[in-house]
Amino acid sequence: MGLQINVRELITQLYVHRSTVEYLFGNRDSVTVNELMAQGEISDEQYKKLLQQEILYEYHTIVGLNDSVIAMFEDFMEIGEVTPGVIRDYISELRRYISYYKEAREMRFLRSIKKYLKRINIAITREIIKLQKNVDDTYKNESNYRIKIQKLEDYREKRDTIIDFINKSEEIIQEAKNIFSISADTELLGITNELKAGLIENLDYLIEIQTDITDYINKIQFQLDVYKKAQAIKEIKDRGELNYRTNFKQVVEAIDPIGFNAIRSPRTKISIEFLHTDEGHVICQRVAEKYKISRLMARRMADKLPGDFKHQRTEAFIKMDTATLVEKFLHQKKNLFEFLQEYKFPKALGELSFEERITLFVEVAMEYERVLDFRFTLNYHDYEIKGVKKRLGYTLILPNRTTKTKIKKN
Repeated sequence: MGLQINVRELITQLYVHRSTVEYLFGNRDSVTVNELMAQGEISDEQYKKLLQQEILYEYHTIVGLNDSVIAMFEDFMEIGEVTPGVIRDYISELRRYISYYKEAREMRFLRSIKKYLKRINIAITREIIKLQKNVDDTYKNESNYRIKIQKLEDYREKRDTIIDFINKSEEIIQEAKNIFSISADTELLGITNELKAGLIENLDYLIEIQTDITDYINKIQFQLDVYKKAQAIKEIKDRGELNYRTNFKQVVEAIDPIGFNAIRSPRTKISIEFLHTDEGHVICQRVAEKYKISRLMARRMADKLPGDFKHQRTEAFIKMDTATLVEKFLHQKKNLFEFLQEYKFPKALGELSFEERITLFVEVAMEYERVLDFRFTLNYHDYEIKGVKKRLGYTLILPNRTTKTKIKKN
């Protein structure tokens, strides 16, 4: 039913009562007159005026927006219901306007062609998304096996219908290719290329949907066969023939699933989060003592980390790697001071400063005296700190070539 008001009045009423329109659009077919009036956004006089203008309708105490208003919003926001019939109408309209444009070559027909090309692309994509959702929901939520299979077969037919729409759309584009090129409309060419890419992508999705439908039907058929066998066994049991006319008992006793052997579930379930607490650790210790589980009994609470943990770790690493450092020094020709100044330490330690390298020089000289060659002569090293030139004297220490003992600290 068409609206009995002009465009300006319609826009004015929709804007003035925008809160009511938003509420009714979000709760379609489920709002009563009392619920609407309880919102306090509209008076009785305004409500009667909207009914008179046919923006609202009322049926058995249920109030809602006019179908034309709902369709306008859904069409603009691309959220309305899409059916194969709608896509078929779009394709028919596209053919009709292409024939008009061939005859008259007027811009008004070209504008309609663009509109229906866009609508076909959007409608097919939304229909495929809805089809995938329906297939998954049917397999997960439908309780009747036979109805479930029938629905999936119907979705398979719907998938074939969508493929037919895609093929027809491609045929139309191919037939009108020369006309679109002659029009020299860049927007039309862009819309056409976008539709081509969308159709190819949608075909890939339909192949995946077909795979899902086939997989679901095979699983349902297997479950249905198991159900029929279980039903047949129940009928034999109800007649009292299960024990003396079949070997059911022997077959069941021969099944020995290891996962369920001698497992007794606890009377109360304890959450894993609780077991990570101190109270939970005490309970685990008691269980470990009872069942002689030494791995749990040996566990103790960790001490608090010291504040200079990272600094201690770095120092321990330097001391631990000193032996390797000295061994590398013994297999080269430079003196110890120059070797340490030029040595590239691991990235984990970062860049050592000049003072830290001097400290390391003194440490190596004191701890590895037996494997080093002290010449008791001074060498000098010139350096600069904050623009001030300074000189440092150090003892000349060379690798001891004569030592054959294993490197160890004094």
